[in-house]
Amino acid sequence: MADIKRARRFRCAASMILVLRQIGQASRETSSAVGKKRADSTVPVDEKVESLNVELSLPGGMMISYDSKDPHGKVDNPQLAFLVEVYKLVSQLEYTVVLDGQNKVKAVEGTEKLLEKADALDEMAKQTIRSRLDAQRLKAQFEQSHANLPEVLARPGEPWERTEKLELGGGQTLTFHKKYEYAGNEKRGNATLEKINFKTTEVSYTMDPNSPSPLKVSKSDLKVESGTGTILFDREGGHVVTANGKIHIKGSMTFTTAGQEIPGEIDLTLESETELQPAAK
Repeated sequence: MADIKRARRFRCAASMILVLRQIGQASRETSSAVGKKRADSTVPVDEKVESLNVELSLPGGMMISYDSKDPHGKVDNPQLAFLVEVYKLVSQLEYTVVLDGQNKVKAVEGTEKLLEKADALDEMAKQTIRSRLDAQRLKAQFEQSHANLPEVLARPGEPWERTEKLELGGGQTLTFHKKYEYAGNEKRGNATLEKINFKTTEVSYTMDPNSPSPLKVSKSDLKVESGTGTILFDREGGHVVTANGKIHIKGSMTFTTAGQEIPGEIDLTLESETELQPAAK
């Protein structure tokens, strides 16, 4: 993992857009800010969801609409109404990842208030929020986001591979197999940065059978149509300067609800952008 302690002067803003053609889209913008070293030598990293927007049209004519700027969401199917409450709390998500002296996650702090709010919701919404705020899940999510760099110094053209997971909520997970390759140096202003290219070669989908969602996925067959991205890393500063990627996935899914199977075709595009920005004063 990069020396994240040396990036304290910066605020990292990341955004991800998930687009399901003929189904809808969802976008989320997040920020990450590294704080000052504490007396016990740990370093806090504040994670925050800045905005959330969802527009989905699911099989069976079910519509879901939510925007954190106008949190009066709309859900046509009463069985899925709990999702609006979930989106409301997700859009308020703030927590702190605490790193030890070796930049390993020691603890996750600050989820208690949202968990208390979740306890006041119905069972499906409460379970969904609790799964999103699970400390082990947040720890794994943070560590994965910093684990795509090579463990040892790489030479130009040298590859390495990673398996990465994207939690979609509601017990849904996309698992990707990615191939990274060091592409040498690139000048950006006065800085010399390390360039890393990557390709996504495989994808699979799973849904927890105990998911509270009334709409389940019983079968899926997904393929990566295309998937590329680039990372620019500041070795001296110990942080990622920019990272962007785009993955296009197509395939089929079989949904089940109220004992009925509904076949569907998926055309999914995932776009992500991360850029290091000056810290807010």
